Amino acid sequence: MNNSPLCRIPAPPMDQFNYALQALGDQSMHMVIAFGGLIDERRLMEAAVSVLAEVPVLGSRFVECDAPYWEDMPEMNRAALIRIHLSSDPYRDLPRVLAIPVDSAAGPQICLHLLRTNCSDTLCVTVHHAAMDAHGLLACSRLLAECYRNPDRKAAQQTEPTDRSLTTVLAGFPQAKNLCNQTAPEDPPQGWAFPAMPGDGSTHDFAIRTLPAVCLDAVKRAGKLQGATVNDVLLAAYFQTLCTTIGPPPGQPVPVMVSIDLRRYLNNPHPVSQNNTICNQSVAFPVLMKPDTQSGDEIIVYAHDAMQAHKAHNPGIASAVDLESFGYAGFSRIRERVKTMKTTYAARHANPPFLGNIGIIPDECVAFSQDLSVANAFVAGIVIDPPGIALGVTTFKGRLTLVTGYGTPAITHATMEQFMDTLVSYLPRE
Repeated sequence: MNNSPLCRIPAPPMDQFNYALQALGDQSMHMVIAFGGLIDERRLMEAAVSVLAEVPVLGSRFVECDAPYWEDMPEMNRAALIRIHLSSDPYRDLPRVLAIPVDSAAGPQICLHLLRTNCSDTLCVTVHHAAMDAHGLLACSRLLAECYRNPDRKAAQQTEPTDRSLTTVLAGFPQAKNLCNQTAPEDPPQGWAFPAMPGDGSTHDFAIRTLPAVCLDAVKRAGKLQGATVNDVLLAAYFQTLCTTIGPPPGQPVPVMVSIDLRRYLNNPHPVSQNNTICNQSVAFPVLMKPDTQSGDEIIVYAHDAMQAHKAHNPGIASAVDLESFGYAGFSRIRERVKTMKTTYAARHANPPFLGNIGIIPDECVAFSQDLSVANAFVAGIVIDPPGIALGVTTFKGRLTLVTGYGTPAITHATMEQFMDTLVSYLPRE
């Protein structure tokens, strides 16, 4: 299946870190596309095979060792790439499909789930975070759609070695290596975590809200009035909801981890090579917020100012330097870092909430056929073990979709549904 002459691809520190983060939760991610009709699964299979030929990591397994690598799987069962789930109610059954993880060590790094009714399919392109970030997932979906539309398309030839590292990004910041000597971030404040009951959280569920277009219009207007971005407004509403739910003491700054795509620092953020696009180029950085009683507009301004303070100093670059400093042969130290994080979170009953605003899903990411209309599309991200929480946001055709995955029964269905309802209520209204 894999026509690449390379049977092993070195896993850079970013891949290794996202693989090690499995100790804190499921690192599977999902591109969800709700079609208005039925897709041709045979043609979809051929498209998936073409994608694996063009992006060898997707048809590989992650091999653990001192210097981990991606190992090709030439005898992989093609039939396992697609799984069909019959359904009379896709909206009801979607969380069950999203809870099916990708096993990165066993490979491959991608599985296509079809949630099928008598007249329509919902496609879930499920991948592992060790292989790519959310923007890499969008690129993967774009490539899959292109291969589906053009079954005779020839795979792009690899003329250069695959570089999945952050080297190209950091080349624009020659002084950044000095950031490694900065003081490590403080531990999260005691109790800053989503409310969870004692016990197991290994069964995963998802809370999903797709909002009408007028909601995004209202968010944009509210942001414009305060000189803020859509992301600032989302951060403000998310933080309000967290404070309402967690009840942190006023005045003490608490962190919200915000993701950033480091491709923003590249001269050409969309290089020709899919291997250098479908990879990990995103990190998260802590944005400190104060849980004082404030109006909605004041919190938007506060969130905007907090984000601006980071933007003035190339956000994400310090995190990138930190990860790259482990090197390709530092996997044992990476696992130790993750183990320390888990121990600290447990001791302090704290796990900084995560916000990932992935942005707009381009039409080409869902354009499988002109005969297949698309009712909705969004990304569902990783699931952090309780008491952690991660909110993912995407925009498609002017509508926001908010998704949170969580572990039950430690976090109950009712608790998370109430959280999402509160979050929507804190968003600006028309």
